[in-house]
Amino acid sequence: MILPNLIIAGVHKAGTSSVFTYLSGHPEVCASSKKEIGFFMPLKFNQPIPDLKEYAAYFNHCNNSKKYILEASPSYLYGNEKIGDVLQEKLPGVKLIVILRNPTERLYSFYESVMINGMLPGNDSFRNFVEQSISFTGQKDLPKTIDNEFYLRGVEEGIYLNYIPYWLNSFNSTNLKILFFEDLKKDTPLFMKEICEWLNIDFSIYKPDDFKIDNKTTTYKAGGLHHFVFKLYNRMESFWRKNVRLKRVLRSMYKFINASSKQNKLSNEDRNFVDSYYLKYNSELKNLLLKSGFKNLPDWLLKAE
Repeated sequence: MILPNLIIAGVHKAGTSSVFTYLSGHPEVCASSKKEIGFFMPLKFNQPIPDLKEYAAYFNHCNNSKKYILEASPSYLYGNEKIGDVLQEKLPGVKLIVILRNPTERLYSFYESVMINGMLPGNDSFRNFVEQSISFTGQKDLPKTIDNEFYLRGVEEGIYLNYIPYWLNSFNSTNLKILFFEDLKKDTPLFMKEICEWLNIDFSIYKPDDFKIDNKTTTYKAGGLHHFVFKLYNRMESFWRKNVRLKRVLRSMYKFINASSKQNKLSNEDRNFVDSYYLKYNSELKNLLLKSGFKNLPDWLLKAE
């Protein structure tokens, strides 16, 4: 039974789809047929997980000649010990990649994504979304429903201080790699070279064209058409994962037809409001990472006082 020994475990809207795609293309890596399996997520809600054979089915196409068997479920980070302890038990020696992003930018991208994909009321402004999400923050026992799921997740998933300490204490630097979306965006080849060096795999196999952006949030002219395409992609994800170049060609054509030239922007007023909310958490996270030996932190952490 082949199971993963490499997982992208966090966070949403921080380039995890792109990094999953880049690693999937490496000859020493075999990736799951579906990106976000979420096999261990029931543990977060005190529910049992299925038999590991169900998990292994996502890797049936892999063989033991590959150095790494990869999957990416960015929600694992938020399970802390409920998920992390079981990962270490069921997948001994597993390596985890966590990519953090300015929580304000991540929250706005998350909001845009769920709005575009029809998962929020069409008249729900970003400010209203944030305020409702803040009201839900910390209510760990509140049942998750279709109506409140994204409000429960929105702000909470950007309070990294609630999660990073567990992972730092439970995994060593050999098994945990914390990176930053801002570095991925600034210099993708250098970012991927760092990952390859950490994994001890050859970076030189990559070509510049390999580093295309996956899953970038985009607004669309015809919302109904996009909802149809979104559902179709999810149903055929395994196929697209095996045919990345075809996917990129068709995606470019689709964006040419349906992508809107008018892109929404985060207002300064809303940015300042969300920045203020996250400031104390970012400040404590900065101190924790510096004490743990991290260097070259992004500006959103360095400026958090």
